Amino acid sequence: MSLKITFSLTASLAVLLSCAAKKNQQAEADCPPKPCTMEFRTVGVVFTDSKGDTLQVKDFSVTLKATGKKLPSGAEQSTDAANPFYMIASDGDKSALSVEGDTVVVSGTHPSSGQVKKTDFVISGGRCECHINKVSGPEKIVF
Repeated sequence: MSLKITFSLTASLAVLLSCAAKKNQQAEADCPPKPCTMEFRTVGVVFTDSKGDTLQVKDFSVTLKATGKKLPSGAEQSTDAANPFYMIASDGDKSALSVEGDTVVVSGTHPSSGQVKKTDFVISGGRCECHINKVSGPEKIVF
């Protein structure tokens, strides 16, 4: 009985994945062909204190300024507590961003003082583009 359930679930998953891939191919079918690299780009930032020491902030968020919506892959933190890196956007967000670039507001709260820092970044993308790009914004946000 367990084998039948496993097979049914596997078959269902395969059908769903093929449908999703076909939908993605159809959506990009009207994009002009262009050579793209296989890399997966991300844009991120590090928070530091005034001495230059990295901080793990609280309430990290990434919001599109024009709409107030969160970016799908934004607001992810690295798992390395000694060297925290916060992802603002990735190639998975291309469709949510315009070719000209969109302003995203990055926000974080200092872990001990409670001070909130908000910083604007401009990130470009586009459904037919190969990758996202940081147009403007700092490498570090300093409290």
